[in-house]
Amino acid sequence: MHHVQIALRIVAFVLVPLPLLSQSIQVGTASQTILATNAPTVGNAPSTSRPISDSMVSPTATIVAANIDTSDLLRGGDTLIIRLTGVPTQDQGIFEVKIDESGKISMPHIGSLVAANNTTVELKKLIESTYLKEEIFTNPNVTVDLKEQRFVDVTGEVRMPQRVPYTKDLTALGAVAACGGFTDFANRRRVRLTQGGQTQEFNAKEIQADQGRDIRLKPNDKIQVDRSIF
Repeated sequence: MHHVQIALRIVAFVLVPLPLLSQSIQVGTASQTILATNAPTVGNAPSTSRPISDSMVSPTATIVAANIDTSDLLRGGDTLIIRLTGVPTQDQGIFEVKIDESGKISMPHIGSLVAANNTTVELKKLIESTYLKEEIFTNPNVTVDLKEQRFVDVTGEVRMPQRVPYTKDLTALGAVAACGGFTDFANRRRVRLTQGGQTQEFNAKEIQADQGRDIRLKPNDKIQVDRSIF
């Protein structure tokens, strides 16, 4: 009888952990599923799953958004030369249109289109696609150009105050250099830059010592160099 009791205890010891082992496996599986949905990990079960929130974030999209150059975008008041070809002769032509205060232009047969905050290439594609969508023309070819060149105004204590033609790589010190540089009386520590209706000051001496801090200009910016009081 004593030996039978010992045997029963051994069998019970072997059998009891089996449900627990099964439960442990289920918990481990559950922890992987929960982690994949970005919830807290359950138990100590290891998992190589990455949270979905990490995979949904696109670093490339963030970088592109941060590096968007708005200097080429059209804006209210711009005058455009738009050429329309690839259509019946009576509809071909060169149109001079001005972007109104609401940011729109008007084209034959399609009425108003939003032009502001588009590049000339984007506006070209918009006009062509609208003609196609409205089934007005089957093979329109459009070109869009700015009529006037854009400028940056530089005034005050520079050797040749003037309107500097705008280019995409034009910087604050580059514009000053195009005006012959600062005069001997210029206050280089407090140069005023008006950009988008807002005025800020920058220290040209610090930028001259570190060219990487130079300020990229936009069309119609204004630089004012005051006379030093010392």
